[in-house]
Amino acid sequence: MRRLSPLAGFGVVFGWGLRRLFRTKKFVWTAALAVAVGALAGLSIAGHPDAAYRLWVFLGTPALGVCIPLIALALTAGGFGEEISEQTLVFHLVRPVSRTTLFMARFVAGLGPAIAASGALCLLASILSGVPVSIATIGMGLLSAAIGTSVVGAIYYALAALFRRGLVAGLIYTFVIEGFFQFIPGSIQKLSLTHHVRSIFHRLCDADFATLSERVSGELIRGNRAVLRSNKRIEDLITPEPWSTVPHALLVCGSVAIVALLIGAWTIRRRDFALKD
Repeated sequence: MRRLSPLAGFGVVFGWGLRRLFRTKKFVWTAALAVAVGALAGLSIAGHPDAAYRLWVFLGTPALGVCIPLIALALTAGGFGEEISEQTLVFHLVRPVSRTTLFMARFVAGLGPAIAASGALCLLASILSGVPVSIATIGMGLLSAAIGTSVVGAIYYALAALFRRGLVAGLIYTFVIEGFFQFIPGSIQKLSLTHHVRSIFHRLCDADFATLSERVSGELIRGNRAVLRSNKRIEDLITPEPWSTVPHALLVCGSVAIVALLIGAWTIRRRDFALKD
């Protein structure tokens, strides 16, 4: 038998997965809720005396720490599992498509809409809040959301391959494991994957928010345990610990995502599937 190339049939499976996802109520409800949460957050922030601080808090904690993981869980976790439960896996396996390609293509098919929904949430909150953040800062916020969706989505997707009830495993990971490590003071926070995602946002965006809010500036100063000299620019302010540096955070996120997907693909290649009742 001729050995399949690594990406043989990737586009076919990707297109199939994308069309299936767009037709589901799950996608409609998730996208609608993401838009609604972003709009409501932005409108609730608008007009507040310290709107910049409130937007900074929303994007850094509720959005990146809770909303985006739930979006990733809803749209990326169950792609391959749906092929098994709905017995459509055989449709792909009779074609020249390897299981690894099928696994990866279904992940990417779910990841694209998840990133779009996460970006819409953050973008609407930023625009409707009326806070005059720069376009570059908005872009960095969207980049942080995309990275968070990708790496957390990879974890959920791998859990769905490893466990029969992947959704339950994902919820436990989000609200127990991440919730435990993420908000514990000290270096133990770095065991949280979401902590590294939030680090990217804070390292890239804090300086701009500090120019718009004295409260943000004050928190950054207190976090550094330093006193600004009279001639020191706010743009030179260093984001305090416990946030990881951008290169370190990217390395952690990228490594975890790759390892998770490799483990998931390895598991799928060795599992027997009951494709008939």
